[in-house]
Amino acid sequence: MATQTNSLISVREQGLRSGFKNLLWKENSLKWGGRRWIIPTFVWLAIINGFILLIAFAGTQDPSMAGQDVASMAIGVFVSIGIFATSIGIIVNAQGAIIREKQLGTAAWILSKPASRSAFIFAKWVAYSIAFLILSLTLPAIVFLIQSQLFWGKTPSLIPFLEAWGIMILHLQFYLALTLMLGSIFNARGAVAGISLGFMFSGSFMSLVLPSWITMLFPWSLQDLANAIAISSPLPEGWMVPVIATALWVPVFIGIALWRFGREEF
Repeated sequence: MATQTNSLISVREQGLRSGFKNLLWKENSLKWGGRRWIIPTFVWLAIINGFILLIAFAGTQDPSMAGQDVASMAIGVFVSIGIFATSIGIIVNAQGAIIREKQLGTAAWILSKPASRSAFIFAKWVAYSIAFLILSLTLPAIVFLIQSQLFWGKTPSLIPFLEAWGIMILHLQFYLALTLMLGSIFNARGAVAGISLGFMFSGSFMSLVLPSWITMLFPWSLQDLANAIAISSPLPEGWMVPVIATALWVPVFIGIALWRFGREEF
């Protein structure tokens, strides 16, 4: 009499990428599902491009301001407000990205499925990057180019403008990675937001107390650099140092977040 042996068939996981697509879909649905993207879009356009409208209005009211001066001022305002506002925005939005899931128990539930902890972190990083890249940087940049053509009859030089835009993206990535890293370490949103915002605002006086070679290793000077690039001004000596250093900090922070979250007990 023949016997039938029932055995389990092992399923080969995808290692660190296991569950990434599903987790990314879940994160994107929270940001783009339904009409969730509409309000953030108008908020960013109002914050960033609203200032450009004020600059244009001021230029029409002050006859001493030449069109060229107003246009250059508008570029500087766009870069400065864009860097400042998006950094605060990403910290405020991402401060609870990991902590909220740990507190509600959804992180433990998700990781009980065939999903790796690294995919959990990467999905949040990619989803927040995409959302802020489109809503807070790309759309306002496009609208700004249209505003420049309407108000001053010309648009900024495309290559310098794109280079400055790239610096804005790099600055945003630094604070997103920093916030995710802190979220993997602490269990309170206040600590994450406080440290991230404190670090950002401390750049205004760190140059007064620290050697210049130390301050250049962080993104505090990227705003001035982006402004200089956008209006084709001479670049400061050693301008590549903060760019390279900031680009290196991003994978370091994400790596620490992966390491710390991988040792989280659920």
